[in-house]
Amino acid sequence: MKFIHFIPDITGGTHLDGIPNPDVARKFIPSWYKKSEMFYEEGLGEEVPGLKTCVPFLDGLIAGYMLVAPCNIYVKKHEDGSVDIDWDDISDLINPIHERSNSSGHLIPRPAGHLNNHLVWTPTWGWKAPRGYSVLVTHPLNRFDLPFTTMSAIIDSDKFYGSGNIPFFLKADFEGTIEKGTPVAQLIPIKRKSWKAVYDPAIISLMQESGAEVRKYPRGGYRDHIHIKKEYN
Repeated sequence: MKFIHFIPDITGGTHLDGIPNPDVARKFIPSWYKKSEMFYEEGLGEEVPGLKTCVPFLDGLIAGYMLVAPCNIYVKKHEDGSVDIDWDDISDLINPIHERSNSSGHLIPRPAGHLNNHLVWTPTWGWKAPRGYSVLVTHPLNRFDLPFTTMSAIIDSDKFYGSGNIPFFLKADFEGTIEKGTPVAQLIPIKRKSWKAVYDPAIISLMQESGAEVRKYPRGGYRDHIHIKKEYN
């Protein structure tokens, strides 16, 4: 078993009570997924596997750990298109969000339907990965329902233990509250290796065999005979 150490950002000599810990991603499965279909009917009553039968999709949702909003964050829009962002008072020393100059990252294409403002999460936690591991920091996977999009990066967290600032863009039509505990970034440890792409039609039979292995079972072929459980605690 490998360990990832989460380190509180010591501000003013102590980490503040009430700041949520990073937690395992499986605790943040969204309600829309829980309500999604296992099977649905198509054509003449044929039962077709639905979203919940797709194990790789779920593996993405529950991979790794989540950084979360440390407090309620309030977004208010104005008629001129500008927005105000405020938050519950945690401490004079902690601001969960900063806005960078328009000159910083101005060539980054903004996601469609998002404001131009270059915002960053300023996490109150850092992390330390085992030797030889980096950490993928990204938007919570498959969470297009969130009112923002977090940018992605890879940090060599076996050598650098801070979180840094994590850029994100706010959806242009959002006004309301990003609640305390909302996942804002997903952290997935990855082992560093040297890789080389090989284009190899000679082993197409292996691809065909693995597909046949899944299809020979009416249900759960991938889940029960291919899938390897990943553990994050």
